[in-house]
Amino acid sequence: AKHGVIGLTRALALELAAKGVTVNAVCPGYTDTDIVRESIDRIVAKTGRSAEAAREGFVRANPQGRLVAPDEVADAVAWLCTEAARSVNGQSVSVSGGEVM
Repeated sequence: AKHGVIGLTRALALELAAKGVTVNAVCPGYTDTDIVRESIDRIVAKTGRSAEAAREGFVRANPQGRLVAPDEVADAVAWLCTEAARSVNGQSVSVSGGEVM
């Protein structure tokens, strides 16, 4: 699904660029949200692993060794809405602590 969104982002960016509209995708890594917390709870319930071990599975690919904070994702989106980002178009902005997988 992410690759579909990236393709759509690029196509729309090309189509709308001449009208002064930019289109970008923000691709967050695992973020400290209710969805991730609920996933950890399900892993604990189904496997008997500890919450810490389940959480480690989510942060393993993050070089910073942590979940992304929701405000970090919001800050990236807010920046893309500023004049400073007017030349950023058709990009996939990874907010993932350096995750490259």
